[in-house]
Amino acid sequence: MSDTEELYRVVLAGNLTGDYPLERTKSRFGKVFKLPPKRVDRIFGGREFTLKNNLSEPGAIEFAVKLAEIGCETYIELVPAAGTEYEEKRTTIRRIEYRRGPRPGAIVPDRRLLTSRRQNDLQELERSGDFAGNTVKPNENGEA
Repeated sequence: MSDTEELYRVVLAGNLTGDYPLERTKSRFGKVFKLPPKRVDRIFGGREFTLKNNLSEPGAIEFAVKLAEIGCETYIELVPAAGTEYEEKRTTIRRIEYRRGPRPGAIVPDRRLLTSRRQNDLQELERSGDFAGNTVKPNENGEA
């Protein structure tokens, strides 16, 4: 293989294609790869496993098809070239964990969508005959 050729990996997530029941798929997988039942159970435990690494595209597709015939659901992933991988320099993720969201006072509603306060008061006056929140009631003479 040349250095410019893209390399792929075949990853098994532990899911089934639905063609066969779980026990039959496990036994077929164990026979093909000559693995003991304990190891097969661990592979189908729900975690992702890279089964083959650094394959050409046709080789990765061929291997994934064979696994699909067994009853395993797999996917093919491009292996990043050397030197293009992102290297995490921080040893902790404290900044990410403790990052606060925006303060409630910093979120300002769009004033163009709000009706004016005076318009709301006039609508309330039309509906109920009084302003909302008015605690002073007129007496019998009509005076406040």
